[in-house]
Amino acid sequence: MDGFQKAIFKTLIYADIFDYPLSAEEVLRFLIASRNIKPSSVQKALSLINADLKLIETEDDFYFLKGRGEIVELRKKREKISLKKLEIAKKVAKKLKLIPTIKLIGVTGALAMRNSEEDDDIDFLIITSKNRLWLTRILALLLIEVLGKRRKPDDRNVKDKICPNIFLDENHLALPKKERNLFTAHEICQMKVLWEKDNTYKKFLWENRWVKEFLPNAIPNFKFKIVSCKFSFKILNFVFDFLEKLAFKIQFAYMRPKMTKEKVAEGFAFFHPKDVSRRVLEKYVRKSIKMGLNYEL
Repeated sequence: MDGFQKAIFKTLIYADIFDYPLSAEEVLRFLIASRNIKPSSVQKALSLINADLKLIETEDDFYFLKGRGEIVELRKKREKISLKKLEIAKKVAKKLKLIPTIKLIGVTGALAMRNSEEDDDIDFLIITSKNRLWLTRILALLLIEVLGKRRKPDDRNVKDKICPNIFLDENHLALPKKERNLFTAHEICQMKVLWEKDNTYKKFLWENRWVKEFLPNAIPNFKFKIVSCKFSFKILNFVFDFLEKLAFKIQFAYMRPKMTKEKVAEGFAFFHPKDVSRRVLEKYVRKSIKMGLNYEL
């Protein structure tokens, strides 16, 4: 197996962790490689691996590891479930976008790939205006609560509830270096945008262009220049800056005794009590070794 075929095989191994077969186009998009690959090359390599090496199989235009054909029907089943959840997400996003300091609302996790299970919640990523994250979070949580869709930490039944577990302000769009890995690269690239303004999604991708180190085909090549606003109302900004700092201190003081793996600061908040990234990458390593590949990220 040459280096290119190994890259394809690793991509299918990673997807298999989530019981998710890939189309040829998805293999190309999420290819774990060190350089961009042409679409025709991927299709040819898939055919060779399937025909000559007997390591993968194909069904209904999906590719998957040998002996894992059952995940094709599972993907179809989960897609139907996910479409219903996306409708709920869109309805909530339609209300949230009325908050003027929200600049982007996106769905992350399994739902972004239409791979949700029936009892799953709905993960939101929300980007806010600069220096307005914690004021925005209060308003967003209140609105989701009024809509009866907020997932609370002690909820046992989380089906179809909204979990806004990532907040970023527009000055903190890039993930910290210590958080950059194959898992988070996937999360960024597969996010489904429900609503945005001011070209925020493109800004988000530009600030996280490091994902190309893991997934070179996942986002398009483009040049982007961030233009700052020259107009401001200094007195009004001063008041809201004060309220923002107060909102952060109050919320952080409330959360601090209960925090485990959560990461929060004035410009970002990651509410993931469990280290999903580490668990997935460890599983990827074990599976890669089992399939005869050296672990490389």
